[in-house]
Amino acid sequence: MKVLKKEKNTTYKTITILKIFMVLLLVSCKKSDPIPHSSLSDQISNQKYVDILESNLTNLPEGAQVAIALIKGDKTEYIGVIRENGELKVKDNTNSIFEIGSITKVFTSICLSSMINSNEASLSETLQEQFDFPLLAVGNVTFKQMANHTSGIPRMPNNVNEIIGFNPEDLYAVYTYENLKSYLQNHVVLNNPSGTVYEYSNIATGILGYSLARKRNTTYEELLQDIIFNPLGMNSSTTLLSNVDTSRLVEPRDINGNIKIHWNFAETVTAAGSIKSSVNDMEKFIRKNFEDDVIYNLPQQKTFKKETDQHVGLGWGISDHEGFSLLQHDGGTGGFSSILFIDKNNEIGVLILSNVEEYHETIVPMATNFLIELKFNKEKVKSY
Repeated sequence: MKVLKKEKNTTYKTITILKIFMVLLLVSCKKSDPIPHSSLSDQISNQKYVDILESNLTNLPEGAQVAIALIKGDKTEYIGVIRENGELKVKDNTNSIFEIGSITKVFTSICLSSMINSNEASLSETLQEQFDFPLLAVGNVTFKQMANHTSGIPRMPNNVNEIIGFNPEDLYAVYTYENLKSYLQNHVVLNNPSGTVYEYSNIATGILGYSLARKRNTTYEELLQDIIFNPLGMNSSTTLLSNVDTSRLVEPRDINGNIKIHWNFAETVTAAGSIKSSVNDMEKFIRKNFEDDVIYNLPQQKTFKKETDQHVGLGWGISDHEGFSLLQHDGGTGGFSSILFIDKNNEIGVLILSNVEEYHETIVPMATNFLIELKFNKEKVKSY
């Protein structure tokens, strides 16, 4: 299969804190774009927050918005910003629904952890054990390797030419069991020996979630509802567009503000990036990750070293740098970008959801600024 034109939108590799600080330094040193007219200071009392927003959102497209959750200790502050008529304005989008993209992969690993805890799965079981047909080259790949991106399986499958009704604007909408079977039987070639090299793979995580759901004879959506969404009261979170209240669903946009289409996900790949959620729901998820909980703890453990200060857990990227030990993941679909940082030791969380594709060069430095402010400002954020 040729490299998919939209592949860069499907997900984004986790970013180390060291690289984040480098990005932040570069951003602070370069000449800033003119700040658009803003009324943010009229409704946001924290001027440091206003400065962070105004300095980073100069390129927010017309009609686009960001939804932010800032968590420190037992307090949470929500901030919503939209650009309307060229002006940055406060918007209450706490319960608006965004596509969170590949942050979904963390949820997949928590489902794996839960099923390990209930003796329904193990980290060492292989991909071949999940299917009743012989696999071409990936039979010995383990669940652990699929969850921490060391499986060697390429980022995307290479048999797109076999997909009936394939739409390059909606990459994951149609990938049937027969397409997956053909890929695993006839096409897949490992990029690296399994367990030796970190290489991000959407299709590997998709297959992992698909395999977990099959173990329970259910769907990935039902698996999430049972293990995570219902227990945490994440009542607005789902993988299915048909489940979303359309009045709360944010329109996806490109970097110029043009409306895009929402992405759909076939069951075989849905675990890679299909969740739609709000900052209000995600705040509950972040707080659960603060807890000393056996199911949530396992994915947070380092499983593979990528660089001196950078590891990967199960789903999570893990960075250690100058006082931070950070869990992190970002996400992107055809009209959304997102970033999530969790400093568990200090009970700090920063989440930014945006309805702009390929917007990470903006939201990553912005999230880093908020993270630094929360960590080094002795005052807690105000309650919302």
